[in-house]
Amino acid sequence: MNYSLKIYIICVKILIMPELPEVETIVRQLKKLVGKRIVKLEILDSQVVKNNVQEGLDRKITDVSRRGKSILIHLDNETFLSIHLRMTGHFHYVQNNDQTYKKYLACIFYFDNNHFLTHNSIRRFGTVSLLTKDKLDAEFKNLGIEPLSDDFTSIYFIKLMKKYPASPIKNKLLDQHLIAGIGNIYAQEALYHAGIHPERKIGDISNHKLTLLYQSIKKILLLAIENNGTTVQNYANIDGKGNFQNLLAVYNQKYCPKKHLLKKIKQAGRGTYYCPKCQT
Repeated sequence: MNYSLKIYIICVKILIMPELPEVETIVRQLKKLVGKRIVKLEILDSQVVKNNVQEGLDRKITDVSRRGKSILIHLDNETFLSIHLRMTGHFHYVQNNDQTYKKYLACIFYFDNNHFLTHNSIRRFGTVSLLTKDKLDAEFKNLGIEPLSDDFTSIYFIKLMKKYPASPIKNKLLDQHLIAGIGNIYAQEALYHAGIHPERKIGDISNHKLTLLYQSIKKILLLAIENNGTTVQNYANIDGKGNFQNLLAVYNQKYCPKKHLLKKIKQAGRGTYYCPKCQT
């Protein structure tokens, strides 16, 4: 494939919040920006892009990382572009004159090699801001542990969950103050594979079952990243769409892998699919 003749598209248009695997996929693809210098910025939507982002001009990108569901572009003066995609934020990395990047433009970052990166936001829910290290630490100080980090062990997970014996297990999996990055899709998938009902009170779940859930969380997140995330509607990445939607066990499904009819309930304001036979 001749990449010099193509427009690279990294796009999130799913009408749910991108979760850890989708954001991690984008971060890994945006690492192509490392070493490039931002020489010009054009802000087209000040509701999405904060004015202080202009201060990030003439800076080299040293890294791209993720914290929870946020994308961080590291600059060479120890400041950070913090990007929240929310429901409909996406990127286009443009290397030619293709005009498809122009829809829903929020800003354009121009690089020293004449390529540019656009941030687009259909519903204008996302944000792009420039943060110092202190402000970045303050922004994330209440964010929970990263579930793919070395510190997220089964012992840590069980102790964390056992602090909330009266809470339904799914509610705490979604609590970003406890665990960062898990959303509605992957909480449901992990609970199914651990055989746990989403409304089960944590105090009624054995340590053995919580260990199985811990293992399921790790396995599901890694498998979803390997498959470039879940395409619910229009989510796409540099290579096309995600593939994890083909591996979903319960989310937005009618039957579980064992061909049992699934039920859907409302839990904490969100639709939740589960199998009444496999999950108790």
